Amino acid sequence: MKIIADGLVIREFGPQDAVPVAAFVASGDRTALPPGSPEMVADVHGWLTDTVHRRRLDGEGVHLAIVEQATGEIVGSIGLRDTDWEVGRTEIGYGIQTGQRGRGYATEAARAVGRWALVNGGIRRVQLRSRIDNAASLRVAEKAGYQREGTVRIAERDGGEAYDLAVFSMIAT
Repeated sequence: MKIIADGLVIREFGPQDAVPVAAFVASGDRTALPPGSPEMVADVHGWLTDTVHRRRLDGEGVHLAIVEQATGEIVGSIGLRDTDWEVGRTEIGYGIQTGQRGRGYATEAARAVGRWALVNGGIRRVQLRSRIDNAASLRVAEKAGYQREGTVRIAERDGGEAYDLAVFSMIAT
């Protein structure tokens, strides 16, 4: 799977990403990597050749790299999770490298992957959830064309504190 969108290439992670992924892991800034990414450089190869593809192979979604087309640099990741192919529903999640935020990468990737899922992926509903205190993520959802549906109260726990989540969706029409 490869999506080209407004200066970005959105594609699966692979062995060609060993050097930048190892650099993210070594620096301790794994914000550009999806959940479950390696915590140690020694685990990068196995993650890139097997673990990162588990979600797709199990039919639960996919982890994708967000690559700046001009430079070839990985600036973040985006993925589909909790995918129910029979119902036609999935949830989108993303992360952008700390130094690359504020450049529109998350917005463009969320828009492109959401549209891809609806047009080419057989999905009817793409959901995006964001903590209500995360203004940047709320803006990304709105600018990417997701419609806010409401708030799920006390839906996420971080440390000892519970948070409300705003729920957005993009649907096939």
